[in-house]
Amino acid sequence: MEQLTPFDQLIHTTQKSLSHLSLLETLSYLSILAYEQFIPGKPTDLGNDDWKVYSRIIANKLGHCTDEDFNLSDERIGWSLKRHLSPIIFPSPAVTQECVENLEAFAVMFEATKERIDYEGSIDWFCFDPDCRYQLIPGRAVIYNETGEGLKAWRRTERKFQALWSYWINRGSIEFCEGGLAEIQIGSAENHELNAIAYLKAIRSKLVLKEIYGLDDEIEVAGGGHANLFQTLLFAELHSVFFQNAYVQPFQKHYAECNVVARALSKLAFNGLVDGENRFPMTWAEEDKKIERTVGWTVCRKYPKGNRLTAKAILNFWTNDLRTLSKRLRDQPRLPLPTLSERPFYKIGGYNFQFPWVVAEQNNLTAAINNLRRIGSRRSEQMSETRRIELRLADQLRRRGFAVEVGYQPERTQQQDPGEVDLICYRDGVVLLLEIKSGYVRTTPHEVWLHRTNTLRKAARQLKRKRPAVMHALIQDAALRTRLGCTDLRGDEHLYCWIIDTSIELDQQLIDGFLVVSLETLHLILRDERQLLNPAEKALDCINDTLFPDGFSALRFAEVVETGAVWMTLDKSWSDP
Repeated sequence: MEQLTPFDQLIHTTQKSLSHLSLLETLSYLSILAYEQFIPGKPTDLGNDDWKVYSRIIANKLGHCTDEDFNLSDERIGWSLKRHLSPIIFPSPAVTQECVENLEAFAVMFEATKERIDYEGSIDWFCFDPDCRYQLIPGRAVIYNETGEGLKAWRRTERKFQALWSYWINRGSIEFCEGGLAEIQIGSAENHELNAIAYLKAIRSKLVLKEIYGLDDEIEVAGGGHANLFQTLLFAELHSVFFQNAYVQPFQKHYAECNVVARALSKLAFNGLVDGENRFPMTWAEEDKKIERTVGWTVCRKYPKGNRLTAKAILNFWTNDLRTLSKRLRDQPRLPLPTLSERPFYKIGGYNFQFPWVVAEQNNLTAAINNLRRIGSRRSEQMSETRRIELRLADQLRRRGFAVEVGYQPERTQQQDPGEVDLICYRDGVVLLLEIKSGYVRTTPHEVWLHRTNTLRKAARQLKRKRPAVMHALIQDAALRTRLGCTDLRGDEHLYCWIIDTSIELDQQLIDGFLVVSLETLHLILRDERQLLNPAEKALDCINDTLFPDGFSALRFAEVVETGAVWMTLDKSWSDP
């Protein structure tokens, strides 16, 4: 806590010196600072560490906003940008000094906040990593890892993420080609290649959300209404390629010529003005105009000219109303808050703002998952999605010859209620008892620890209670045996009890004696598509890489799952030096 004090004091001092700035002006300065992350060759992790800093600064500002911050008009926006943004992009000696001092103060606040968050990470490391140790050396305290096993496990999880990214991109590419999209022009000729990339990624995300997270073709939008799933994903991907192509890449080109961020931003903004486009470090439009400009992105068979209500619903899905968020920060500070990328469109009054440095770089799949599963954890459709996860996995298992019982309720006794069993599967003397847990994409050791300690340990306790109840039912419940096709139980059946988790972080780990298997891992094992974990160019070389060289069998399937065989060939190339 003593280590945190200097950073907290510095943050408080800079916040106080900048408190006279409006929310819009605060966002203006942060947008200029953010472009420093795009300097070619500069090492950065903008999608994680730095975004946490920007999110923290914005949240702190929102906690002190008044209604005046959200009462915007064209005149107020113009006056604010003329005084605080334009002098930096288009230098004016009369007012530049104030802006330079403000920008320097934000830079100080950014670094202090970053250090503060880094110390918080150290605290999380000590609290939630069992391999972390603490010792005193003369003059200071030191924490360290007793072994490198924890770091190796974290890196292995990151590599699994990367391999699964290749898997779903390859799946998306196959569907893209089979759907005939590779043979047609998408949009204008000059934008076709970027649009094709956006379509491919949107298909990829649709496959993940439907097959792993139980989404349907329509999704519920906060505030009422529904939006088409694919079009919602495509909306985000088209924005990403647009901002990357129209903002980030030109900025990097200009910076290479002048080596000064402000000058590069000046050239970017000036060229935009010449073309009649806004190329400032942040963009904005009235909500109705924003909807109008994106109606064309909702074109489909049902709406050949697009649909305004669909465009509005999609925009609402991705939009974070900062007035509402400001109120929540004051009234309910413990509720989960959207990160910059989970809802990358920001409503301030009647205007919709976007930051190119967020939209161009974000992982839209993770953003969509966490928008739905973390921020939207109380949605009314969550229960039906969870049920669809069970039913779709059951269908996959049936296609592999398993008989599957979904939602079986063992007999309740006076001592206990075993609870409903998600899936009981049977084939060739092999019984599978599966407990399915769904969640969101976790990005910190703290989140993973909470998931393991709360959700997965609960699942283990449930399996421990259900296992004897199911075995008793297989003996006593003739109707169940008939449905599973195991009327001639011999008593030597192989029973496997697994926790099936939509997350990958704890895949192949044991929780209180029960194996955790990620649903994605189980999914690609059942489809026998290990070769698609490789990048596209290498996947073609591994076309005959099957997990079942002697044909599919229930025992071989269980062996592949239990041993983590799906990752073994990749493990060889992942081995740490």
